[in-house]
Amino acid sequence: MRPYSLLLLWLSLSCQSTTVTNEDSIAEADSATSFTIPVVEVVPLQRRAFARQVISNGQVVAGQQAQLSFKTPGVISRVYVQNGAFVKAGLVLASLYNEEARLNLQKAELQLAESRVEINDLLLTQGGRRGDSTSVKPEIYEYIQLKSGYLRARLAVEEARLSLQNTSLKAPTDGVVANLSLSAHNPTPTNAPFCTLLSRSDLRVVCPILESELGSVQAGQTARIEPIGLPGRAYTARVLVLNPVVSKEGFVEVTLRLLNPDARLLTGMNVRVILEKTTANQVVVPKTAVVERSGRKVVFTYEEGLAKWHYVTIGQENSTEISISEGLEGNEKVIVSGNLNLGHDAKVEVK
Repeated sequence: MRPYSLLLLWLSLSCQSTTVTNEDSIAEADSATSFTIPVVEVVPLQRRAFARQVISNGQVVAGQQAQLSFKTPGVISRVYVQNGAFVKAGLVLASLYNEEARLNLQKAELQLAESRVEINDLLLTQGGRRGDSTSVKPEIYEYIQLKSGYLRARLAVEEARLSLQNTSLKAPTDGVVANLSLSAHNPTPTNAPFCTLLSRSDLRVVCPILESELGSVQAGQTARIEPIGLPGRAYTARVLVLNPVVSKEGFVEVTLRLLNPDARLLTGMNVRVILEKTTANQVVVPKTAVVERSGRKVVFTYEEGLAKWHYVTIGQENSTEISISEGLEGNEKVIVSGNLNLGHDAKVEVK
């Protein structure tokens, strides 16, 4: 046999040997994979009270707020507060230049004094005594008051005093100053309030809920409020009122009152609202226990090394759990992980 023929024969045998070895390795790997038993986690099925959650996004609003403006136009003399300041009722927030108002009050008081002199003169002419209104008949004294201009002068004094008072802007109630943008020597705004006074003690949250969730929300119910801008902080609120109107989008507006507000909560702040309603005696499983097969909900239970398939009907759910209304008895061990690719009667190993 020629040398090159021997070489070809040796190469052919080598290739066949290699092919057989690779095929055997693949077969062994497939065999090992096919016999791997899935590892699962199980928990006892629980029958207990279930807290259904309604979750929404809302905003903090002041239960009481006042838009404050000067009652008379003018030029601002001084501003005594700034945004964020807490003020007591009656505190002066700002004042206007009031020289003209003071002069008008002095003029009115002078006219009132002159009318009193005229009253005394008229009392004498009517047979009475100076300074004694009872020395003449009541109808005569009434005539004297009109004749002297006393009643008109007294009204002028009250009007001048009111005008002077209106040059100061006072807080009508306790609150926090907001939306203040003007400073001294500027004219009073004509189309906007000078500032807003917000109630710190009466903060509320307004949020929408779906029409289908109305059955889970009622007045007096408590809720958890989580401000978006304050991670890790939570507040308690109570449902105050549900607006009895469904919007075109299918939402109902809910107003809640914060029970423990503090200075960190600001009007207009965005918050997450979590409302819970508890239903007693429910079969409850973790959300991870429920998988889908052919469009239906399925829960696997563990029985003597096997995974058992159960079609279930979902009742209610929250962020972590689901209540089962049909399909489970209440004393099984439920598989909560490793269940995505299981089949009925599949062998499993508990982690």
